[in-house]
Amino acid sequence: MTLFNQNMNISELEKTLNAYVESNWKKILEDNREELETLFPEYEDATYGIYAEKLLVPVWQQVEDAGFHSAAEVKEDDFVIAGFLLFRHSLEKEQWGTPSNEKRVFWLTIKNRQHEEIGTLLMEMSHSHASFSIPAPPKFLALQTTNGREIRSRIRSIYNK
Repeated sequence: MTLFNQNMNISELEKTLNAYVESNWKKILEDNREELETLFPEYEDATYGIYAEKLLVPVWQQVEDAGFHSAAEVKEDDFVIAGFLLFRHSLEKEQWGTPSNEKRVFWLTIKNRQHEEIGTLLMEMSHSHASFSIPAPPKFLALQTTNGREIRSRIRSIYNK
């Protein structure tokens, strides 16, 4: 079943991605919990990237099949999660949660089939640094801006409340 079409705007992408995540995050977490808990002591934060790969690769393929892609240029030394989340395009602040519920926020400027920037998606990943835990589903949020400085400013204004 195709969830996306080439005429979607950034807000429609956000809603469809969130619906997919809401329907799948717990099952993928439970199906892979033992493996992820075993990996956490050695891989720590990277374990959450492994989870994100399992959850998001299938849906991101559908996004790309509908003609959308990241505006970011991947550099040789970039750490890319799930084929589209660049670690260098993320922020995590100690005060954005508690030790057992930290938040890392990725940003991804989206281009459509015509290579026009249509907006930016934020993806919030709740996690723990104390032990392997994903206390809430990943969440997408659409921004109309594609300007890097504005994106970082909006992230700070959303999460520094």
